[in-house]
Amino acid sequence: MMAKDLPPRENTLFKRILKCYENKQYKSGLKHARQILSNSKFQEHGETLAMMGLTLNCLGRKEEAYDNVKRGLRNNLRSHVCWHVFGLLQRSDKKYEEAIKCYRNALKWDKDNLQILRDLSLLQIQTRDLDGYKMTRHQLLMLRANQRAGWVGYAIALHTLGEYENALNVLQTFRKTQEGKPADYEFSELLLYEASIMVEAGKFKEALTHIYSHRDSILDIQSWLEMAGDLHARLGEHEDSAEVFEELYHRNPENATYIESYVRAHGHYNDEDSLQLCQKLQKLHPRAEAPFNYALKLSTGSTFRTLVDGYLQRQLRKGVPPLFNILKHLFQDKNKLETIKELMHGYYTSLEEHKKFTPESEDKEFPTSYLHVMIFLAQLYDYERDTTKALYYIDRAMQHTPTYIDPYMVKSKIYKHAGDMTEAVHWVDEARTMDLADRYLNCKAAKYMLRAGMIDKAEEACALFTREGQPAVDNLNEMQCMWFLTESARIYFKNQDWANVLQKCHEVEKHFVDIVEDQFDFHPYSMRKMTLRAYIGLLRLEDSIRGHQFFNKAADYAIRTYLHLYDKPLSDSNGLGNGEIDEMTEKEKKKLESKKKRAAKKKQQQKNEANVNNNAANKDKKQQPDGEVVPPPIVGIELVKTEAPLDDAMKFLDPLRALSPQCPNTHKLAFQVFYRQGKLLLMIQSVKRALKTNARTPEISLHMTQLQQYVKTKGTSSGIIAEIVETEMGELLPQKDIREWLNVRESLTGTNLKNFFMLRCAHAHLTPESTADQLQSVLNFPLSGSTLESCEYVLDHLNSGMLNPSPEDIASFSSSCHALFPLATAFRPSKPEEESVPR
Repeated sequence: MMAKDLPPRENTLFKRILKCYENKQYKSGLKHARQILSNSKFQEHGETLAMMGLTLNCLGRKEEAYDNVKRGLRNNLRSHVCWHVFGLLQRSDKKYEEAIKCYRNALKWDKDNLQILRDLSLLQIQTRDLDGYKMTRHQLLMLRANQRAGWVGYAIALHTLGEYENALNVLQTFRKTQEGKPADYEFSELLLYEASIMVEAGKFKEALTHIYSHRDSILDIQSWLEMAGDLHARLGEHEDSAEVFEELYHRNPENATYIESYVRAHGHYNDEDSLQLCQKLQKLHPRAEAPFNYALKLSTGSTFRTLVDGYLQRQLRKGVPPLFNILKHLFQDKNKLETIKELMHGYYTSLEEHKKFTPESEDKEFPTSYLHVMIFLAQLYDYERDTTKALYYIDRAMQHTPTYIDPYMVKSKIYKHAGDMTEAVHWVDEARTMDLADRYLNCKAAKYMLRAGMIDKAEEACALFTREGQPAVDNLNEMQCMWFLTESARIYFKNQDWANVLQKCHEVEKHFVDIVEDQFDFHPYSMRKMTLRAYIGLLRLEDSIRGHQFFNKAADYAIRTYLHLYDKPLSDSNGLGNGEIDEMTEKEKKKLESKKKRAAKKKQQQKNEANVNNNAANKDKKQQPDGEVVPPPIVGIELVKTEAPLDDAMKFLDPLRALSPQCPNTHKLAFQVFYRQGKLLLMIQSVKRALKTNARTPEISLHMTQLQQYVKTKGTSSGIIAEIVETEMGELLPQKDIREWLNVRESLTGTNLKNFFMLRCAHAHLTPESTADQLQSVLNFPLSGSTLESCEYVLDHLNSGMLNPSPEDIASFSSSCHALFPLATAFRPSKPEEESVPR
């Protein structure tokens, strides 16, 4: 940046402004700017005004900053400096598209300015304007062909666009300029990056030749070996592939991927030959666990019994806590499960009577072996959901060693699986208090407390590991602790506290926005440090980051909340739908008034805390680097007042549809939103995708019925759309009769409680006068064999009003479920308020 129209004295001051800005000496820079502007001849000097605005922005005085920059721009529209500074301001406010426009305007007046081109390229890759990024990187390469960053940046631009051949040509041309230089890490990474592009392009032979010809220059030996082994296998060179993976196995004998690749490279597809290879690897590293675990997966019958017998005794003798989780994948084979159960019962009996694993054993075992056998048996029966036997063995383990933490954790998990979260919290809290310095126990206890609805208690537990002097929830949110937020949203949704649900969900969404924003600093860093393969991985991860389970959970609660707000808009004075108050009894209305008073008190307390936080934030604004201001806090009570709930739901639904299409819940939520919006083609698309993803999803029955009825009653008047709808509905309903389709579906899925319930809801939607009969069918359904999750699912939908059940109907269904799951709190008869005493 230069100010050519200033005389020498003012020009020197302008240079000092630039230097002060680069050194973050903002107050000094402001002083120099004022010196120039104090001269009546230059008080409207555009570039000085722009730099003054940029400096003010860094001091947190954003309004003044924009005023000065815009004023400077008006005075000199032909200045690349003014446009560049305006772009920097927009970038600091995360207005990337506006910043790109400013940079392009700056380039009109100085098309070869390297700094502006670099800044433009960073924003283009951040916003994934890949075509624009390619053009900018090519221009930078033409201007500075002697710089490595120009070549690498252009190659990355081509790679991200899928132009593999051109990217390879660029890298090979650049590599020729590096001949004769000693190999270092950065050159090694460049060679591996080039090979990775060849692999993506399907040039396996060329990639293999490339890495072998540069083997001495590649310093990352493990990456070289992994790539070589994979390429040999792709090319069918199994002997060479096996040799490479054997070398990798020697480097890390606990890597299961190396073992599996080694076995596959030998071309043995039957378990017997593969087992022999595993035993060969075991002899090379007798203490390694991974080859033994892989052998257990392959073996069957008496061979499996012999192997697992020795393995179990060895691990139980050591007291390996995750033994059950290590073997859990074997339980899908019922024969292996029975073998392990039989062996464990034999150990239990023999240790109890002889203090040995088997009566024939010579040496006696330590008491801890007996303890771990009981813990394993408890976990085994819990896996089979035999709660009575699981509790029997875990109680014996706790009596054996009352000071050992693991039995308490297992007991809490047993109660969780049995549906009694209150008891589960009691035992996990017992474990937590035995070691208050254990962060894992603390997090697990807090999670169980949230599941049980004990929000305040969970926050108290988390406060042990959060910053002192700050509320635990605020600190957890600051640390992006998303499991806490999603679990909080879950219990708030259950309690129909819509404001807090939306607040937590939007906080999770904000964390994902921050994660995407955080990649900005890595664009120049990765090219400077030549971590190119990791950088490409980062770009692809960021593109799909909202496919993560935390976002999926938050989006689920947010969308369902917005759907509720659309169906039952909230009144201004309460958090319930207008129609819900009229249906309340006098006792329930009194409870509501009491709840409103408590909520008002809590709201006032939160308002006071928010005022304190806002004052602190305003105080700290001046200290924010580069003019970045802390965004205002998310307030749930404002979110819940939305006038367009379906539009807000789409903000969560769009990422789900793009990044989690394999999840059935995505299409279930999509149909419900589009059904309310009346978007027929998107409704059809959601049903088709749901059927393709998982045809046994229960809601498909109801959604298909709603879709067919919508087409029948409303249809569409447009000729082209009508043809499309007719074609698609013909594919979805070949029978042309929705009742026949439902009958066929019931014959396939009707034995499942959730599917049976939704089928009854679908029939009730078709013929509303049959709702009572459909409800009675649900109440008469034989629950034996149903899971706890299925029963809770049906109970939740009955409580929401589906099939119009009476309180007696709900109580009858709960009673039937209670007989099947006596410990589950969801089905326990409600006690009078004065009798219910918390534990």
